[in-house]
Amino acid sequence: MKAARLAWLALLVAAAAWLVTTRWSDMADLVADARPLALLGVLAASVLLLVPNALFWTLALRSLGENVATGTVLHAASRTLLARYLPGGVWYAAGRSVLLAGRGVRPSALVAVSGLELGLGAPTALVVGGLLLAGNSGLAAWVPWLGAGALAAAALVARPVMNRVLAWWSRRRGQTAPRPLTTGALAALLAVMAAYWLLMGAVFSAYLGAMHADLGWTEGSGAFLVSWGIGFFAIFAPLGLGVSEAGFITIVGWGADTVLLVAGFRLVLLVRDLALTAIGEALARRKAR
Repeated sequence: MKAARLAWLALLVAAAAWLVTTRWSDMADLVADARPLALLGVLAASVLLLVPNALFWTLALRSLGENVATGTVLHAASRTLLARYLPGGVWYAAGRSVLLAGRGVRPSALVAVSGLELGLGAPTALVVGGLLLAGNSGLAAWVPWLGAGALAAAALVARPVMNRVLAWWSRRRGQTAPRPLTTGALAALLAVMAAYWLLMGAVFSAYLGAMHADLGWTEGSGAFLVSWGIGFFAIFAPLGLGVSEAGFITIVGWGADTVLLVAGFRLVLLVRDLALTAIGEALARRKAR
């Protein structure tokens, strides 16, 4: 798998070099058309994405018997954001777990929550994005809501299966099986995860608007969430790099050079992650004095 990741990254570097050399004028026009103040607004809005993510972890940990504050989880998340860019796809959750374990949270609960986030994240992105695209395609207004209700009911019915999977996940990592999730807890986690992806889609749609490439909220958000969800399953691509961009272009039918536009959103998130990590570390050092 390591060789596959290195080969994929080499291919992406070659593709990026080709785009830069052959589409330089298009890139220059893209940057020239950007609205700086709007981009700053997108950057600020992207910070809000940490709130539902931290709330998901807080609710999940509490449902497993841990007494943890949302602010504690939020601080741990901000300090480990840069771990998202390490190969393997697990270091963000692992880093956050280490910090929370230092605050007294049981490792078994942290392992279970990381598994929950991994298991619910990509499928929820695909479902929410698919419903947005379905609603944008001219279907009757009630069809997306009916589909959402059916999928939510299926997830809740499958709760016993999910609890068995969590128990297996924990034992595979040398931890005891967590307390089974209740139907109410799972419903709340699904709602928070869906809210996270809706907010992510809205931030991306605002980014497109700032770059004068507005698709409309439902189409832009839906295409982004579906492509981002697909990228999760490309385990050879860190953060779905390249796969998500290709998926988005395929869905909306834009030209290949638009990959630079979509990849620019990753740059916005990287700037956010650098800033929040610096702030989180500064606060941690100040508190340690």
